[in-house]
Amino acid sequence: MAEKTNMYYIFHGRFPSEKAAAIYTHKNAESFVNEGIGVTVIVPRRIGREPKKAVPYRVLYLPTIDLFFLPIQKAAFLISYTVFSIMTAVYILICVPRDSLIVSNEALPLILIVRFFRKTMYEIHDFPERNFWMYRYLFRRVRWILVTNAWKKRELAERFFVDGEKSFIEPNGVDLSFFNININKNNARKRLGLLEDARIAVYTGHLYGWKGVDTLARAAGYLSEVDVYFIGGTKSDVLRFKRKYGHQNNIYIVGHKSHGEIPLWQKAADILILPNTAKKDISKYYTSPMKLFEYMASGTPIVASDIPSIREIVDDASATFFTPDDPADLKEKIQATLADTKCAQEKAVNAYKTAREHDWNARAKRIISHITV
Repeated sequence: MAEKTNMYYIFHGRFPSEKAAAIYTHKNAESFVNEGIGVTVIVPRRIGREPKKAVPYRVLYLPTIDLFFLPIQKAAFLISYTVFSIMTAVYILICVPRDSLIVSNEALPLILIVRFFRKTMYEIHDFPERNFWMYRYLFRRVRWILVTNAWKKRELAERFFVDGEKSFIEPNGVDLSFFNININKNNARKRLGLLEDARIAVYTGHLYGWKGVDTLARAAGYLSEVDVYFIGGTKSDVLRFKRKYGHQNNIYIVGHKSHGEIPLWQKAADILILPNTAKKDISKYYTSPMKLFEYMASGTPIVASDIPSIREIVDDASATFFTPDDPADLKEKIQATLADTKCAQEKAVNAYKTAREHDWNARAKRIISHITV
């Protein structure tokens, strides 16, 4: 791909933001710029969006109808998504040169313009569960499909007859320098006001049910000798979680912290926990957890749920696995990891080596090498 290639990346979400999808969009765009691609990120103009930040790519805000301040979240999303998709299609069809590369993880705007552009790529993060006719049309017309794990590639072939040459696997990425900060465990704890001699297990991320956080909270009930910290969550989810588990003396529900503080928490931990459930397909099969890559980059030992989406990234040499949705087994694996620090650290070193392969810039290079135009 020539250096002067222009990419237009479509993202329907609040931007900029510290939500995972917005961070993914930023790092994705930045990595392509680093490889000589000119990038324009197309996003909706939302009410009360965060101030613009200095970025090495262009951000184009298009009009939408923003009703998220009303208690009609599903309807607000549908209205915003539809209007934004139409406005994006109109802009691209009128203003964007036909030899540009159009990339989107949003299906509808890409469907509206895909027949008019030769270089189109759909990033499939979840997996279609309805409107199959729409996705069949998209998969047939789009030039490339980027999938984040092998399960989705197989399912595309079996359910939608997607040619193996059209789809290719590239998991999510990580900013190694951001998460592998130069600070030891004790100093990280001092910065955060934590006890230096405590045994600490940390979970960072949302408190959604499919994330498996209830399994970790119940396991904490068996771990009186371990302090378990939950970092993240919306205000409503934090309140709900505190009502449910706040009475446990060894559980600390910290709530949302800035993205820049997360590496400190991960360095301060003895163990990082990824407790995803096996009861939901989004957890078991669809996801390529950015959180896992962040854990791996930190150099801290990982205890993770034994599910296909996680097994595809790490193995027994780089993480300790527990039976998903089983608090008792999670408790045992946490205790075993704390007891054998030498083995745990060897696994953490191996995990970091794997994380280096998924640096954002290395990922962008592989994607560019795959796309032949």
